[in-house]
Amino acid sequence: MPRLTPTLLGLLALLSAFTPLSIDMYLPALPVIATELRASAGDIQLTLSAFLLAFGFGQIFYGPSGDRFGRRPVILTGLASYILASIGCAFAAEAGHLVALRLLQGLAACGGVVLARTMVRDLAEKDQAARAMSLMHACSSIAPMLAPLIGGQVLWFFGWRAIFWVLAGIGVIAWTLAYIRLPETLRPEYRQPLHLGAVLKRYGELVRHRAFMGYALTGGFQFAALFSFLSGSPFVFIERYGIAPRLYGVIFAVQVVFLTAGSLANARFVPRVGADRMLRRAVIVPALAGPAMLVMGLIEARTGAIGLWPFLPLFVLQIAANSFVGANAMALALQRYPHMAGTASSLMGVMQFGLGALFGTIVGQAFAGSTVPMTTAMGVAGLLCFMSNRLLVGRSG
Repeated sequence: MPRLTPTLLGLLALLSAFTPLSIDMYLPALPVIATELRASAGDIQLTLSAFLLAFGFGQIFYGPSGDRFGRRPVILTGLASYILASIGCAFAAEAGHLVALRLLQGLAACGGVVLARTMVRDLAEKDQAARAMSLMHACSSIAPMLAPLIGGQVLWFFGWRAIFWVLAGIGVIAWTLAYIRLPETLRPEYRQPLHLGAVLKRYGELVRHRAFMGYALTGGFQFAALFSFLSGSPFVFIERYGIAPRLYGVIFAVQVVFLTAGSLANARFVPRVGADRMLRRAVIVPALAGPAMLVMGLIEARTGAIGLWPFLPLFVLQIAANSFVGANAMALALQRYPHMAGTASSLMGVMQFGLGALFGTIVGQAFAGSTVPMTTAMGVAGLLCFMSNRLLVGRSG
């Protein structure tokens, strides 16, 4: 059985980075794409929601496939499909075409992400897995830190279509490295049948487990807060407050610095404190920051007296909480299921990205020039994250 070496962890981090790369790199271009394709903000926001929906629900198939055929062949197939879908996005002629191609891109991208988490579970247990996932997340956080900056510069010099050519190139690099260096981590005795009845039985077992669902919803609603921000912030920052796309990329990068610092802090303290206690403490942050920005958003919409900058500390707090909530919730949810880790990781991903797409779509469709849709969605998601942990997981998990 391979070991979870720093080299392997770095490669898994690269596979996990396709989520922020595919989302964050083109965020500064959303208003430009809307103008060039003669579409509304809501129509172009659907390109983000389509990616998230496909990314989330596509994991239903990748996890069980990884439990049957192994992690490596499924990852390589997904990466090859991602390259082709990204090239297609570069040639999109209208908003509907781009939505459909982003759907395909999301379906292709999720294989590497869900099975990277699964490979960590194959090679580590509970607190060690939480630490490894935090370190992997810290490494992959380079992607959302650099992606908007790169996207803003590519947009400025070459136009928005070049962004998707850059994504295709990154896909080629990832496929090559995975083909050369990625080992198989699925134990032969853990291979599961892929026929429908067996897959549904495994999913049913997970859904009936109260603590698993508690961890999944805790991580899912925190993801929903993050994607509410991703969906709404380009239009709030750029259109509502007149921030230049390149400056938006800088502000976004600052947010990710705190996200990365949180991942490193979680990796350092979780072996001593324990993943359960870290998670119980972490969910307090979105429970306080979310409602605070909800109230401020309503006041700003009525009076216009607050402005953008007072919101930034609250955005930082709620987004940075993902570093503590996501890794610990994932590790704790997967610890009981080594025999079907791919399936369990899939269900976690489906719930996370399904909730993210739902909240993101609502924010995008409701945008009418104010911060209210985004701040309300983040506030509600923060409260539901806290309630899922306290009511479903409890103290014991």
